[in-house]
Amino acid sequence: MAGIIRIKIRRGSLMRGFIIVSAFFMGTAVLSSYSQNSADKGPTNPSIVSNVDEVVLDVVVRDRKNRPVSDLKPWDLAVTDGGEKIKISELRQISGKAAIDHLITLVFDQMNAAGASNARSIVAKILKAVPPDGFSLSVMKVQGRLRLYQEFTSDRQALARAINLVTAVNEDGNGPPTAEKELFRSAARDSGDSADADQRRNLKLVSRTAVEDSQRILQERYTSASLAGLLALARSQSKLPGRKIVIYFAQDLNVSDTGREMLAAILGAAHRANVSIYTVDVSALSRESSQSLAAMTAIGNSMSLSNSRVSAPQALTAAPPPHAIGDLSTPGMATMAGDQFQRFEMPDTNGKRSPFAELASATGGVYISVGENVQKPLRRMVADMTNYFELSYVAPIKGYNGEFRSVSVRPVRKGLKVRSEAGYFALPLDEAMGTRPLHAALFQLFSQTQLPQDLKIRANVLGLGELTDGNTSSLVVEVPISQLEVHDDPNTQLYSLRVSIAAQIKDRDGRVLERFSEEVPQRGALESKQDALTQFVTMQRHFLADPGEYTLETAILDRNSGKTGALRSRFTIASSAPTASISDLILVRRMDPFNEDIDPGEPLRFGNRKVIPDLAARFSSRPPNLSLFSLIHLDPHLKAQPRLEMTVMKDGEPIAQVPLSFGKDDPGAVIPYVASIGAASLPPGDYQVIETLTQGEEIAEQRREFRIDVPDGASTADTASLKPPATENPESTSPAGLPLQANTRPAERLVIAPLSTAVEPPSSEQMHALVEEARNTALLYSKGLPNFLCVEVTSRSVDHLGKGDWKHRDTIAELLSYVENYESRTMLQRNGERTNLQRTDLDSTWPLSVGEFGGLLSLVFQPASKADFQWKDAVLLGKDIADVLSYRVTRQNATIGLSDDKANVASGFHGLAYVDRTTRSVRRITLQVDDLPRDFSIHAASMTVDYDYVTIGSHDYMMPVRAVVALRRGRRQIDLNEISFRNYRRYASTAKIKMAQ
Repeated sequence: MAGIIRIKIRRGSLMRGFIIVSAFFMGTAVLSSYSQNSADKGPTNPSIVSNVDEVVLDVVVRDRKNRPVSDLKPWDLAVTDGGEKIKISELRQISGKAAIDHLITLVFDQMNAAGASNARSIVAKILKAVPPDGFSLSVMKVQGRLRLYQEFTSDRQALARAINLVTAVNEDGNGPPTAEKELFRSAARDSGDSADADQRRNLKLVSRTAVEDSQRILQERYTSASLAGLLALARSQSKLPGRKIVIYFAQDLNVSDTGREMLAAILGAAHRANVSIYTVDVSALSRESSQSLAAMTAIGNSMSLSNSRVSAPQALTAAPPPHAIGDLSTPGMATMAGDQFQRFEMPDTNGKRSPFAELASATGGVYISVGENVQKPLRRMVADMTNYFELSYVAPIKGYNGEFRSVSVRPVRKGLKVRSEAGYFALPLDEAMGTRPLHAALFQLFSQTQLPQDLKIRANVLGLGELTDGNTSSLVVEVPISQLEVHDDPNTQLYSLRVSIAAQIKDRDGRVLERFSEEVPQRGALESKQDALTQFVTMQRHFLADPGEYTLETAILDRNSGKTGALRSRFTIASSAPTASISDLILVRRMDPFNEDIDPGEPLRFGNRKVIPDLAARFSSRPPNLSLFSLIHLDPHLKAQPRLEMTVMKDGEPIAQVPLSFGKDDPGAVIPYVASIGAASLPPGDYQVIETLTQGEEIAEQRREFRIDVPDGASTADTASLKPPATENPESTSPAGLPLQANTRPAERLVIAPLSTAVEPPSSEQMHALVEEARNTALLYSKGLPNFLCVEVTSRSVDHLGKGDWKHRDTIAELLSYVENYESRTMLQRNGERTNLQRTDLDSTWPLSVGEFGGLLSLVFQPASKADFQWKDAVLLGKDIADVLSYRVTRQNATIGLSDDKANVASGFHGLAYVDRTTRSVRRITLQVDDLPRDFSIHAASMTVDYDYVTIGSHDYMMPVRAVVALRRGRRQIDLNEISFRNYRRYASTAKIKMAQ
């Protein structure tokens, strides 16, 4: 059996870190893939220690009968690094009982009832295979972020309770779980000088680091919570000795192009930390099987479409077979008939496996799907944890620039099997676990005497004062999109850009105190491109620092053009005043939805929104409103009521001055405050806003400037009229501010008022534009789709009493083909076995989904439906912002059909549409049926479809990725369909496709 080699770095005077990527060697031949597992190591022997740049590899070697090899010598292996032959410095065998327990982390992603049941079954087998002594396991779940449900323990009852909790379908995940709360409360509870106490403290620290790091990764990278959690786990466990195992349970193991970059980062961090990742697909149809079935069906179609039922898709004509949820079919749902020879893009059928299978294999783990025999790889995993070798060699590296270096380890002695790393990204130790190779190159720009100036940057550090954790500042970097290279894709009608941002903060002695980086990909509708070119890409990070002088260095890279830009500036952090004070006054560009799970300590927040500052502070036209944000610090020792006042100046003269009130629910000593200025009447010129806080005898003041430019051809207002008129009582001011002119009507006053909420609904004009743009995108959706194939997996369950006790009925896998806007399905498997059944053969009273590929969107958005749309909120879907629109369609305008074995009913409906703010495409749509007759067996019906970007061919399309259809029959019973769409592949044909009438 093959072994695994991992790189570790021992601390020395010049110690460096490496991020590794794997390959596999057997005999003297290099193999492109492998499946041998490895596991956690815990040597009782002292580890190799080096004082130079040394690489330390963990090597598991087996003979041809998969027996451990105990007499391995340095000359039995040949090692090359970057093409250079390497001399092994030291080789030693590690075996026997470990000094500490071997560690296994169980990570559960979101899954439906059937997937959760499969996960519990596989976990039971894992717990049976892992010895009760010498092994500790922890339980985590991905839900918005990585969450801890059970710390490392050998208590099987505690593990069983946690596993039942994370696999409960109705577990809402609101707030941190109990184990996580306890972890954060007991940071220093394990006292004592014993080895056991040290181990407990280390394990708590690692778990806490993983939770916190998953939040930070979600800030830095455009990625999913699942991949962020895996990367955080791999990074955090580098602090623990020996081999570690992460077993990841998921139902939809699909990865986009940006996700593949994250997988590479996870792979590198896993090798650096000696972590092997096992991936478990808990869906009834594995990704490997679905690829084989799709390829097999295509071959069958090419051979004999008319004689093979498998390759004769079910007819979905204008009158489809009756189902519980009626016809949502797209115009192209019809039988595809006629002679054809199909060919489609199926790269994974030629020996390549899914990305998660490659991740498992490359880190020494195993990819497991439902129905496979897991006992053999699990036994091997346990065996490999306790018997392996360590070898070390001097790294032939001249510079740590983040570049990839290839590594190979081959057996010289015959009859040996060895798995080894294919290479690593060379990074200094402090960067190896936290910096992407591309960002490492950006940080190297700061060593240049002349910084690159191809791209311009704005960057500033905003002082926020003393907060809960200390003296807090916020770094803001903004990049004008107008200077970036924006790519247009006429196939998807989207533009795209991608920029990398890196920044570091140094003290006055040049020591780096903080480093930040972020990858920002952005898409948008082509028709909105010109508006996007006036916008900015922004990175924000907050940090703690003592008062003093600092240097800020910022760099950006346009990933499309390759151009870079860098900026170096100095700033000062002032001492936090013990008296009443105000943070820097911040001009607000916008306020975005905020996910507290990602960064609960975000200081630039107002309600449930995150403040995005405007560093330019320059407007080419009069904005309707200007908002300014500040943190008001009150003196808790004073009983005097605070007073807040805002003054607007032009040319050194006040044009408005108003008192501002505090809300009844404002929190204690630190109050987030936003004041809005009605700026539509302001003429061009330079302005200054002064915010003044008075509490007793204490007075604090902050100022902010902005400019309104005069558009070409526009007339200039008489600025003299802006001076306030004389009044008999100069201390008396209008609540709306000083008038612009002596004879100004109240409506023309400069209005300044506090905002009570961060959520401002769009105006009627904005709402109309939003709905019409979303309507246009929705109605053209199906026409813009490419020809493709995918596998649709439907898991059907029933809850007879409506108490969440789901009973799995069956799982159906269908090959879905979409050609020239025509959609057809062929059933491939039922409950994991080949079947000749089709949808027409199934119980027609059970809900089956149709309409995900445009039918449901058309039903809601078509003008004939006369849907009443209302704006409800703006939310985050991942890192994208979506406007949530509620809608209602009456029965008189459009209906959805429901049927049982006795009657057909047509009803109106309502629901929510989540519209992507930049592309105007629908990311999620829900539908609930209204006003069903009391004597009808179906008492409620609903449907939800989620859309996300999927790469088909060389383009990214918005495609359905999952859907849910639910019916309530009678008073209690609920029928549930949970659908996933996977393995999207481009479809092409060498012959004309004839469409049946």
